[in-house]
Amino acid sequence: MASLVLSPAEQDFIIRGVESGFRADGRGSLDRREVMLRTGMISQANGSARCRIGNLGVGTDVLVGIKAEVNAWSPSDGVPETSGTIVCNVECSPSAAQEFEGRGAEELNVELTQLLDRVFNGPQSGIDFEKLCIIPKQAYWILHVDALVLDVKGGVVDALVWATRAALMSTKLPRVVVESIPDDDGVMQAEFDVVDDAEDMTDLEGVENMPIAVTFSRIGRRFVVDASEQEEAVTQARMTVAVSPNMDICAVQKGGILRGFTPTLLSEVLRTAQNIAREEFARFDKCYLEAKDQAMSQVDEPSTGSTFLVPF
Repeated sequence: MASLVLSPAEQDFIIRGVESGFRADGRGSLDRREVMLRTGMISQANGSARCRIGNLGVGTDVLVGIKAEVNAWSPSDGVPETSGTIVCNVECSPSAAQEFEGRGAEELNVELTQLLDRVFNGPQSGIDFEKLCIIPKQAYWILHVDALVLDVKGGVVDALVWATRAALMSTKLPRVVVESIPDDDGVMQAEFDVVDDAEDMTDLEGVENMPIAVTFSRIGRRFVVDASEQEEAVTQARMTVAVSPNMDICAVQKGGILRGFTPTLLSEVLRTAQNIAREEFARFDKCYLEAKDQAMSQVDEPSTGSTFLVPF
């Protein structure tokens, strides 16, 4: 993932440091960088969030928008007749890293899209998808999750999951009125109407049960979390573990790197992921509440309709 080229001496310094329990930036093996989270970044979206891991200009920056759309049910959709669904798409901006120019980010886009779908689309996500059904076998809500990676300086997966989780928690759906209306033959047919009122919106149900992700990078004989750009340049394997608020492991995905984790190291990674997740949920809740309060304070400010004019 990283385009940074390090000299053999620099690589050896990072690897030996990780194996000895310290990192080049002074963090411990399980220490994470500062996180900045904001919601309400896109005025036209049903929900949106932006997450930055690390300092401005030297951190990873991800923007996520949620757009809700009513879709007519069809057996070919692969969606249960009494449920709704989520469709994920991740794009890495060509300006995020030099190797993303042209079609250089295609493989990473696919990997991140698959990961996001694995974490948030299905019962493991905690979202009550049955509440997204409007009329069984007739209509349902489809949530388009579109993510844009603006900058990459390590830890893009965790920033992506944080931003998506915050965007879904801030998502508002229009209220839907369902009525039974007789047709020409007197047979009652279900009809629905979407209320077009910005003040009459509902939250997604079950979002408080969504998992959070912890990504481990194997360097030498040990591993670190929230790898920096320099550490990703010497990473031999990468694995993301999604953990629910109940501390259940609900998804695991290995990154697109040739090597893997030994069985002993893998068992340690899974145990460590559950321990870190407890702290991560508390940190996320704190950041999300701060972001929500800041978004509320900006409600009365003039809307520009432009994402990048919102303070971040």
